[in-house]
Amino acid sequence: MQRFQFRLDRVLEWYRKKCRMEESRLAACLARVYATERSIRQLLAERDAIEHELLVRTAIPAADFQNLGRYRLRAAKEEIDLSEERRRRLAAAAEQRARVQKAQQRVKLVEKMRERRLEEHNIAFARELENVAAEAYLAKWPR
Repeated sequence: MQRFQFRLDRVLEWYRKKCRMEESRLAACLARVYATERSIRQLLAERDAIEHELLVRTAIPAADFQNLGRYRLRAAKEEIDLSEERRRRLAAAAEQRARVQKAQQRVKLVEKMRERRLEEHNIAFARELENVAAEAYLAKWPR
């Protein structure tokens, strides 16, 4: 009997490679989302620290209040921009996650086909081995 050989092994390897590539792209997308979230947290922490520093003073010059007002406007715009960027990156990550799931499904499908074919091969091998054993047993008996 021949040894087991799955005709689609190269296809399976190609699907696995493509799946790994899609997973690495997803990891990159998620890293960009986390970087944006980290930027938002840093902006908010910086804004709170500046406001706290200014408000704990006993005397606050008018120029500092004007600067605080301009800073708040710029920080609010930057927060809006970062939130929009975060939303876009989350959407891109969701699309990439769908691609990863599709690639994983393809890999699982071909792996199932391989398992089924291996099972059929093993059954045929066992049947052939049983036939050879039966023939060997019968060959012992005189005619």
